[in-house]
Amino acid sequence: MELIYAPYVPNKAEYLILCNRNILADQMDFLARHVPRQSRVLAGEVS
Repeated sequence: MELIYAPYVPNKAEYLILCNRNILADQMDFLARHVPRQSRVLAGEVS
């Protein structure tokens, strides 16, 4: 059977973003700097 997609494993910063709904702006700026550019977590926010 052919693998259709690769499983998604977030890094620590992505995990915190995905788990927490109450992230302050300065905390989000810090976490966003540690998220890779190809990440789906901040797809429309990081340029």
